Amino acid sequence: MAIPKDFLSEEVRCGYTISAAMKQVWACQLELFEEFSRVCDKYKLRFWVDSGTLLGAVRHKGYIPWDDDLDVAMFREDYDKLVSIAQCEFQKPYVFQTAYSEPQFVRGHAQLRDSRTTAIIPDELYKDFNQGIFIDVFVMDYVPEDEKEKRRQGHRASMLRNKLELRSNPLIYSAGNLSNLYRAIKYRLKYPTRKSVVDLYRRYEDTFRCNKGSDCPFVAFTAWVYTDIRRDKHIFDETVYLDFEYLKVPVPKGYDKLLTVKYGDYMKPSHIPNDHGEVIFDAKTPADIKVRELRRKTGRVKFFFNTILSFSES
Repeated sequence: MAIPKDFLSEEVRCGYTISAAMKQVWACQLELFEEFSRVCDKYKLRFWVDSGTLLGAVRHKGYIPWDDDLDVAMFREDYDKLVSIAQCEFQKPYVFQTAYSEPQFVRGHAQLRDSRTTAIIPDELYKDFNQGIFIDVFVMDYVPEDEKEKRRQGHRASMLRNKLELRSNPLIYSAGNLSNLYRAIKYRLKYPTRKSVVDLYRRYEDTFRCNKGSDCPFVAFTAWVYTDIRRDKHIFDETVYLDFEYLKVPVPKGYDKLLTVKYGDYMKPSHIPNDHGEVIFDAKTPADIKVRELRRKTGRVKFFFNTILSFSES
């Protein structure tokens, strides 16, 4: 769908000014969403907008004015199918990221990026994966009712996640903590190849794959944050479509229950920042060019000493 010309203009919503530059970021994310929808529709994969994007669709018929990202969520079975076909379906300039495709991208979810653009989280400047503008693709896993089993899975997931982060992050990220540096080196020796890291990540995800929908009444974003709010899986039994800027987006018919649990009185706006913190956006410069430019300005030596200082002051 073509971007409406007036969409890219600066605008004031709810007393908050949205710059023309942020509108360009939004437009890129909406194009990513259309590409994501195309692939999911082709393979009949279910998905819904989620978190701040769902709230924005219900309350603003578009982005929350101070938001800068777009979130979708899928059940595990649909997410795994998407991961299996993503590298064939998403072609340049689009990049579908998981730890299977880019080992330093160690998260519990995927991102779809536009490599012609830039969206750099400063703490990730020295990680070697594409850092274009993105949409988040979260996976909802089934959650066991048994609290003992839930805690066991959470402990195992936390242990494997810690290994993955220390093994996959550049060593310079562990430089200010000798214990972490020792373990980071140890895990590099234990998991020396890309295949071994991918296998480790698969073991991490298998922690949740053992939970079957027929046995579990709830789902949650268990990956990375195992304490996430549990959701009644039947909230997602039916899908409706709501306006979101110049698109229509799928939402669970039970969105009122979902938003109330997460946000309380969700129709009352409150300016809450997103989880990314500062992001360096540039809708016109490819990420690889911007990363090289920022690394030259920062310098690895300066980054190294800043890392040490940040640990010593914490």
